[in-house]
Amino acid sequence: MIKLKNFMKKSFCAMVICFSAGIFSSCASMGKTKEIDLSNSISVEAEEGGLYGVDQASELEGYSGQGYVTFSSVNEGSLLEFNVDVEKDGDYCIFLRLFTEIQDSDFRRAVRMQLEEGEKIIASQRLPETGRFKNVQVNTVAHLNKGKNVFYLSSLCGEFSVDKIFFVEANEDLVLNTKPDHKLSNPKSTNNTQALYDYLLTLPGNGILSGQQIYNRSQPEIKVLYETTGKYPAVLGIDLIDYSPSRVKHGTKGVVASNGIKWWKEGGIVSVCWHWNAPNGLVDKNEKDMHWYDGFRPSATTFDFATALNNPDGQDYKDLIRDIDTIAIPLKQLSDAGVPLLWRPLHEASGGWFWWGASGSDSYIKLYRLLYDRLTNYHKLNNLIWVWNGQDPEWYPGDDVVDIITYDSYPGARKYVTQENILSQIRSASALPKLYALSENGPLPDVKQIAEDKIPWIWFCTWDGEFTITKKNEYSEVHTEKSVLLDFYSNPYLITRDQLPDINVEDN
Repeated sequence: MIKLKNFMKKSFCAMVICFSAGIFSSCASMGKTKEIDLSNSISVEAEEGGLYGVDQASELEGYSGQGYVTFSSVNEGSLLEFNVDVEKDGDYCIFLRLFTEIQDSDFRRAVRMQLEEGEKIIASQRLPETGRFKNVQVNTVAHLNKGKNVFYLSSLCGEFSVDKIFFVEANEDLVLNTKPDHKLSNPKSTNNTQALYDYLLTLPGNGILSGQQIYNRSQPEIKVLYETTGKYPAVLGIDLIDYSPSRVKHGTKGVVASNGIKWWKEGGIVSVCWHWNAPNGLVDKNEKDMHWYDGFRPSATTFDFATALNNPDGQDYKDLIRDIDTIAIPLKQLSDAGVPLLWRPLHEASGGWFWWGASGSDSYIKLYRLLYDRLTNYHKLNNLIWVWNGQDPEWYPGDDVVDIITYDSYPGARKYVTQENILSQIRSASALPKLYALSENGPLPDVKQIAEDKIPWIWFCTWDGEFTITKKNEYSEVHTEKSVLLDFYSNPYLITRDQLPDINVEDN
């Protein structure tokens, strides 16, 4: 096992947003300011490209050339086509000289860049507010072939203007700017939590962690996986559902924190979600999705969290806080045992099938940030790596409260896919580079293709029950055939528990 006590001491800390009014980009890194000289870069004036549904303009000040190109999400399918000629094959970093208006609200703008070859999406990201033309580094490194390379630039949402595009031969500092920051959102994270995150930072393009969700203490899914493959998955997924106070009132007892502690001691990584039974207002009818144990569904509760959030003195708000404080107890048990957690609260919100997603994105974001503040600043839980799983970039709560962005993948039984197109979508949620994972899946993702294309998913976690086992606790081939499971689990790109480094630095 590789010891992580001194692992990854080199900092990945770098701000991705780099701008300047001229040929230099001021890039904040490690609290210092560096000037990036773009004078020797390959540059393209946006207005000289092919304009399809976008407009050339010249009203704004500070542009170069004959003008700039204005993008609007109103014109769906609009794009800018431009050519880049390079003298040799190589990796290049990209800067967009762009303008976005300063808004009073958190107005989202996002851009996508594609390479003509197969129209491959090479970048998608949220744009910062600039107030004037500034250079913003794109969160990717593009490999260009000698000669002409054709690019397409389009708006995913919002309005912005592009004056110029720069291509600079990649170097260590510029590449570092395209990677996630070494710092977690919580600066007081425990040593084990930082060590786990440091390890995760090494995975994009190098390997994917195998994972399996369980429901109860007996964890038959893990036993069957081991019996079938001879290996344990790297990540154990647990759910705090039965710790919810409105379920406890009906006799449930949360026990899975002990599974997480045991798994950690055995060398594994722990992921935690919470099917939060509504704090009150359970309908509890003998109808589909309306029982007390369906309390995480909007159909099973009258609880209005949007109204509760706007009335901190009301009982509904107090019940929200009570539930958060209750769930902090098992999280604290895990913390006291030294267990760092991939903490994925308020998942799949934009789908609307959970109550925390039933009142729109604004209320959801407010609830997420309340949860973050309560657990981090009030309960001092410093073992949480915050995993956002809202599915839709419009529901993103902010780079300051998110460490990892994930997607839950259910393409259908025996459909083994890479979900690379989804990766492009969720990348556009953030302005800063992040880590990405498939936090739930039905059938296994296509590990072979993910490895071949170096798609930077860093873990997957197959859901429990029928997605892995039959009612007789035997391996189920309904969603993933046994031959595919064995093939993927033997792929050197897939990481199992026995291949993990020792991340428990606090005991070393």
